[in-house]
Amino acid sequence: MVNKINIPKDLQELMKIILDNGYECYLVGGAVRDSIIGIESKDYDLATNMPLEILKIKIPHVTIMKENAHRNTAIIRKNKYNYEFSLYKGKNIIEDLASRDFRINAMAVDLNGNLIDPFRGIENINQKIIDLVKENGEGLVVDPLRILRALRQAIKNNFSISESTKKQILLKKDLLNKVAPERIYQELKKILVADDIEFYLREYKDIFFSIIPELKKCDGFKQYNDYHIYDVYEHIIKVVSSSPKNLYVRLAALFHDIGKPAKYVLDANGVGHFLGHAKVSVEIFKKFANKYKIDNKTKKVVNDMILYHEGELSIKNNKIYNFYKKYNMSKIEFLFALKIADIKGQNPKYINRINQLLKIKAKYIEIRNFYNEISYNGNDLIKLGFKDKEIGIILDDIKRKIINNQLENKKEMINNYVIKNYKE
Repeated sequence: MVNKINIPKDLQELMKIILDNGYECYLVGGAVRDSIIGIESKDYDLATNMPLEILKIKIPHVTIMKENAHRNTAIIRKNKYNYEFSLYKGKNIIEDLASRDFRINAMAVDLNGNLIDPFRGIENINQKIIDLVKENGEGLVVDPLRILRALRQAIKNNFSISESTKKQILLKKDLLNKVAPERIYQELKKILVADDIEFYLREYKDIFFSIIPELKKCDGFKQYNDYHIYDVYEHIIKVVSSSPKNLYVRLAALFHDIGKPAKYVLDANGVGHFLGHAKVSVEIFKKFANKYKIDNKTKKVVNDMILYHEGELSIKNNKIYNFYKKYNMSKIEFLFALKIADIKGQNPKYINRINQLLKIKAKYIEIRNFYNEISYNGNDLIKLGFKDKEIGIILDDIKRKIINNQLENKKEMINNYVIKNYKE
């Protein structure tokens, strides 16, 4: 049984300033939880009844920040640690703890390291369970983002979600529509890169359907194709879980086949086809990305992976060069990671296709490396008197010739070629 928590010296000094001025101050939240679990914290949350305007006067270098429309916090950084002070939510520390999300986060520690645990947070930690402070789900109405935080906390700490909490987060899933999209995305992207994402996409699928409605259409949608023994959503789950824990790849995996139901055609032999589904998937992802305010770089990388995930890739040098003109060669490993995961999510009897795909990947990387070794550039052409659009045309010709072994990658040889073919 944990009764005492070690309070670092800097933290003690800050708490003591508040106490010496006749107010209360407690360490709360994740730092208490992590200390019990055995994880070192660099961020400390403190609850106090000292007005923040007074706190700013008593503690030098404090910055008042707006947490939301109704609430401010005071923040100070000291010796590489962050300390954030908030006013009690309620009349005292017990009422403040009662307002928090999960029992494992509803504990407090005083200046002497004494643990205050009115909602059995220690018990939940020992049982490795995520449980709402209020079993009726009232806290989810106050802040619906806690629905996703329940998943993230379970993932982060390798805990399970209690049956009562699971029931409440599924029941109140549509409350997520009231949360600012960017806040949802911040949680979602952490969930997507989890080791056991397969379990959460399956067990809590209704939550993901609430965020991405088009996924629901994939659930149970049979593909009637020998390559696909799973319905579309189950295939998506397996592709996501087979992907490396990289946000770009996981996002692309989540959306890569989401457009299939819209392009489904059953031929005369009873075989299902989804011609052009990648373009539909791209449009669905774009809609999602715009709503959830995803940054432009992520949008571009994921968009291209979805668009080019289907179909064969040529191993001819010229075709590879053409492909690289429309696809960012620095991100080619991501595309192959998605294509390999795509195969892993299909009929196991075709798994050997990965071997051929790895050979193709090696060829694409070889051509990329060769391309990057080409040092001839626009400045070299300017010195020869070329300008504007003709520079791009000539450079394209040079690089294509070099990659196809029709021109040696030496400056003197390239200059001679340019003079002969574009000057004379």
